[in-house]
Amino acid sequence: MDFKKLFFPIGGGEELRERIHAALLINKYFGSHLSIIACQLDPETVYNTRMTLRGGIMLDEFLRTAKEELAEEQSLNEKIVKEECKKLGITYSEDQHTKNSAFLRNMLGTRSELVEKHSKYCDLVVAAVPPHGVITGTFEASVVKSGKPAIAFPRKMTEFKTDRILLSLTGSTSSARALHNALPIIKNAKEVFCITSQHYLQDGMDETKGRILNYLDIHGINPNFEVVKTEGKVPGQALLKAADKYEVDMIVAGIDTNTGIREIFLGGASKYFLENTKYPVMM
Repeated sequence: MDFKKLFFPIGGGEELRERIHAALLINKYFGSHLSIIACQLDPETVYNTRMTLRGGIMLDEFLRTAKEELAEEQSLNEKIVKEECKKLGITYSEDQHTKNSAFLRNMLGTRSELVEKHSKYCDLVVAAVPPHGVITGTFEASVVKSGKPAIAFPRKMTEFKTDRILLSLTGSTSSARALHNALPIIKNAKEVFCITSQHYLQDGMDETKGRILNYLDIHGINPNFEVVKTEGKVPGQALLKAADKYEVDMIVAGIDTNTGIREIFLGGASKYFLENTKYPVMM
């Protein structure tokens, strides 16, 4: 698939510059246009216009200060995006037809609602993993509810490449969809490592392995294949252990749309995976 437009919501938390830089790295890899949105609540919608704050401070004075702080935050976001674009040789432009470009839009409203709405009109969503691995409404809205392929990346990432890919296959619909979405990238990888677990072997190891390798072969993909042990491990731990073992650049895995990101791989990604991953994962 030719990814022409990427979508990146700036979520909350620290590492603002690092997250923006990482999203731009992914955009540069694809040579696409990155649509970035930053969402804040409008102070006037949060507070009753007739209320008076404690200490006799009138609402209009408070709103004036809040709006000034909002303008400063929006200005800082734009400044950082422009600076990081310049570092990476990316054009800062609203023209989505400009290749290798990015543009930031500041929006007022509930972040998760805006993200869910705007993320549906792109080719690929890129989102930083939530802080401390705790799934946020923004993360789930962009990665799960957009209906688009997504790359979740570590909050600090200094390089994005796809030379070595770990492919997680579980026989699920979401796993098959992730494989389909990532095929163009996997085909260009130098090495591919395919893993599954005993739990997902439908007709025995040889039959399952043969079926997987037969399909990948028609696309010119010849992966290393392993059945990993998941017994006694924290959900998501087997995936990260395999990624470390093979020293991969990216993971490809499916998500269960019924349970969301919580069921990314081998019984659940859980907080452990999101908190500890050093690798971008395409879903």
